[in-house]
Amino acid sequence: MNKNPALSEKELRALLRANKQTLKAMTLPQALRLMAAFYQDARDYDVIQAEGDGLVVYEDITNRGGGTRFEIGIVRLFCLPHDQAATGPQPALRLRLCYKLDMGIVTELMAEDTWSYDCWSVPDMARLLESVEKEPAYRLLHDTIPAEVNINLEETTYQPAEKHPRPDAQQNWWGVWDQF
Repeated sequence: MNKNPALSEKELRALLRANKQTLKAMTLPQALRLMAAFYQDARDYDVIQAEGDGLVVYEDITNRGGGTRFEIGIVRLFCLPHDQAATGPQPALRLRLCYKLDMGIVTELMAEDTWSYDCWSVPDMARLLESVEKEPAYRLLHDTIPAEVNINLEETTYQPAEKHPRPDAQQNWWGVWDQF
């Protein structure tokens, strides 16, 4: 029997402990490896068959009450079977790395276009990781310890029928209703 995606946060935290990692000292490459391993190895969630389990990596400038931060998020999206969540909230497990704005970020990254990459199968994950590793943000922040790292299981409002962002979509397209 497949597991409920609501268990994913607990399972990711267990993987973190098994790898003897802490969120406090996590770097971007470690975060990507952790989420990639979790995406590749934990495949027994109760989701729709075709593209029901995705991985998204994005960058954004955010302010969640603690000041403005440069954020890189790694999100595992779960599309629930139609009998469980027709068009309602879908679960997403997000590992968020937030960096204080410094001169490197301001001068090297703020002028760059924002980005997000997604994949909906394990074989496609290599393309996603390769794309992220080519980004200036990855190269600049590779060894930097973020100001804040957290893991959250969230209810999001991305539409399961719209699994790939439109060219004009914001970085975190998976978290808002698509307006048509």
